[in-house]
Amino acid sequence: MQQLKAAGKVKHIGFSFHDKAALLDEILSKHPEMEYVQLQLNYLDWNDTTIEAGKCYEVAARHHKPVIVMEPLKGGSLARVPAEAQKLYQDYAPERSVASWGIRFAASPDNVLMVLSGMSNQEQINDNLSFMQDFQPLNDEERQLIEKAVSIIRGAIAIPCTACRYCVDDCPKKIAIPDYFAVYNNLQQFGPEQGLVAQTYYGNLTQSHGKASDCIKCGQCENHCPQHLPIRRYLKDVATALE
Repeated sequence: MQQLKAAGKVKHIGFSFHDKAALLDEILSKHPEMEYVQLQLNYLDWNDTTIEAGKCYEVAARHHKPVIVMEPLKGGSLARVPAEAQKLYQDYAPERSVASWGIRFAASPDNVLMVLSGMSNQEQINDNLSFMQDFQPLNDEERQLIEKAVSIIRGAIAIPCTACRYCVDDCPKKIAIPDYFAVYNNLQQFGPEQGLVAQTYYGNLTQSHGKASDCIKCGQCENHCPQHLPIRRYLKDVATALE
């Protein structure tokens, strides 16, 4: 790629990234020639412990690499939020679409160069243009509203894991239980649109941890769980969905 750039056939070199912030930091430290990073950034994944969207953004900003945003609406899922969250948005700004909140969130950080928005009809194109032609970043009140919407959306999760990680300390198979639950929750909440993303994150995790199906049902995880979750049963569900 560097040879192609030197020959004038490539203008810029960058890469798309689906992993944790620590690995992104390692890559950018070893390869300062990279000029940009494409990241999955949306308001639901910003503080997610598996995707680490916000942390990845901060790493890119620290290395002075502009970010191109993919999945600002999480595969279209954030254009179809629960009714309670939708009412929050409409009460605040009835003329705005639900999708506009997600795209404006993704476009607001200073180090974002571009937001890639998947559009499937003229109506969606017109909607995106309506708020991006004269773009206004989110204000503090709007950010607080989005935080409330995130709480509502996450309230319908399949596995109520708090990611305290007490369950992983004595796991003989080194299974990344909270991380697998987070991936599974995203898949269950947002459906087939998240299938490829879920498989990617799950596959990355299994490179250094035991798979969900590796569980030997010893029960040590459940002994440590402050939520008293039936972890062994949930791991079986994860294995069925992702392996």
